[in-house]
Amino acid sequence: MSQSEPKPSVADALKHFYGVQVNAERRGWQKFCCPLHADSSPSASVNVEAGRWSCFVCNLSEDSYAIVMRELSCGFPEAKEFAHQQFRGSGEDLPRDVPGKPGRVLRSSPGPRGTGRKVRTGIRPFGSTWS
Repeated sequence: MSQSEPKPSVADALKHFYGVQVNAERRGWQKFCCPLHADSSPSASVNVEAGRWSCFVCNLSEDSYAIVMRELSCGFPEAKEFAHQQFRGSGEDLPRDVPGKPGRVLRSSPGPRGTGRKVRTGIRPFGSTWS
């Protein structure tokens, strides 16, 4: 894989792992229901231009590589290889850092902002319980 390959689209990663369909042609932020928890109203947003998605309930912000790393429990080199093989680098060439607020990660231990509760990742049918 060459250094100049474009970064895979966050829309492709969301569709692959969660079945979330977003309009890849639309500019700016698009709201949708977070696939990581049951939503009755949209709490997540995706910006295909910036290559990021965020959920305000999960306190999470990720790009396509971070989605792959979390879902496959792998490191960055493996996630990068998987993403480029699976999505064929279909995203736009993005700068290494997107201006704005830094991304956040899921908290699994008590911290200044968190309650310390674990957020279980993955997909579950709407209205089901974790058992």
